[in-house]
Amino acid sequence: MEAATLDESTHTLLVVDDEPLITDLFRQFMTKRGYRVLTATSGQQALATVEAEESIALVITDMTMPEMNGLEIANRLAQLRPRLPVLIATGHNTEDALANLPPNVVGIVQKPFQNKLLAERIHEILALG
Repeated sequence: MEAATLDESTHTLLVVDDEPLITDLFRQFMTKRGYRVLTATSGQQALATVEAEESIALVITDMTMPEMNGLEIANRLAQLRPRLPVLIATGHNTEDALANLPPNVVGIVQKPFQNKLLAERIHEILALG
């Protein structure tokens, strides 16, 4: 029952991807569903945003990015805000990504996103939190 009553408008998401088109499309899609969406195009920018924004309820990060990949971001976030869930997005084999996941990683989603399925997965994660 609790999941059915989740109010998306109270949740802030941070999406991290080195492709601005991806972050813009994600922001548009999830904003229409009532979420507040912040974006970052690098790991350093993501970490700075999390430090500045206590309201972030979920980080969705691309696995493959220059300088700092999604697992490195998740590891750094596990130290910075251990209870902040991280959802990793990858266009590669998800079995490879499952090795050595930090405890704050709540799942892996396949890119390209299927919008409805991604929205449902985000809703489930936040309802559990």
